[in-house]
Amino acid sequence: MGKENGLAYQVLVLVIIFVIAVAGVLINKIVGKNGVLDRVAEVETEYSKEDVLEKINYVVTQKFIELNNEAKASNRNISELYNSEVVIEFLKQNLMIEETYDAAGNFQKDVYVINVEKLKGEEESGKTVGEFKLEKIENKYMVVYYDEANRAKEIGELQIQQTI
Repeated sequence: MGKENGLAYQVLVLVIIFVIAVAGVLINKIVGKNGVLDRVAEVETEYSKEDVLEKINYVVTQKFIELNNEAKASNRNISELYNSEVVIEFLKQNLMIEETYDAAGNFQKDVYVINVEKLKGEEESGKTVGEFKLEKIENKYMVVYYDEANRAKEIGELQIQQTI
């Protein structure tokens, strides 16, 4: 009987060690580098990137509708009132974008920092990681995301050319 008890204790100790090892691996998969929590944070950031593009395009579309109604009321062509310069000026005046300067203090033409806080609604909260810019690339204004390491990723095009 004593031998069986000794064997049972050894098996119990081995099972406990195995359970602790499995728990350690699981905790590392959840909390560790490239773990589940890191991936969730990455997905949330990806969503906010698309959200910024959607919100700025919504604002631009609203401006287009306003100017299109004004053009119709005055029997004018929409192209007389609405173009990329008008859109950029509108976004600057409403503090949704800000002009940028290089390290030497020189103005950077056609590169603007997007004020994400201004685009967010009052009900939205949360810290934005990285920086969003509006940059003219190949005659199109693109929303570009810069992460903490200053790596750029194009999110999408600012929809200036509207269709009726």
